[in-house]
Amino acid sequence: MSKLHQTSVQLDKVVLTHLYPTDRKLAFSASLAAPGQHGNTGPFNTGITLVYRNIYSNIGNAYNPTTGIFTAPVRGLYLFRFYIYGGGDSSVPTTAALHKNGHQIAIAYAVQAGGGISSSNGVSVLLEVGDVVNMHLWAGTKIYDSTNRLSTFSGFISTRVSVITRS
Repeated sequence: MSKLHQTSVQLDKVVLTHLYPTDRKLAFSASLAAPGQHGNTGPFNTGITLVYRNIYSNIGNAYNPTTGIFTAPVRGLYLFRFYIYGGGDSSVPTTAALHKNGHQIAIAYAVQAGGGISSSNGVSVLLEVGDVVNMHLWAGTKIYDSTNRLSTFSGFISTRVSVITRS
């Protein structure tokens, strides 16, 4: 390896370490309804990205509360958990799917005969820098939330994963 290449690699490591130190904390947690609000989201004729508006934490600001999209700022293993609630209508199921880069990777689904029902799911997923994760409401389904915070979406980085290249 030439000295110029070694210097370039060392500079890249310094820049990356400065921008994204290995101990950088990334976590968010939010509920669907805005503070003081309650009611159903959906059903709609087409699926939509769910925007969780009541932010409990957003360490690292990787979750965008305007778009509902989490963007990975570093490569790593992330854990996402989501809980959904629906109430009192057996003709409209309660469903939400976790999407990574537009592809469904996990769902929570429930059909209620009366009263309320909930469902949840969680996954660990490897994300590359710039990968996006969001919750998606299926067409023809609904989710309920209230000041009791029954429908939530949370995520955090479990382990930063470095890319190892050999020359």
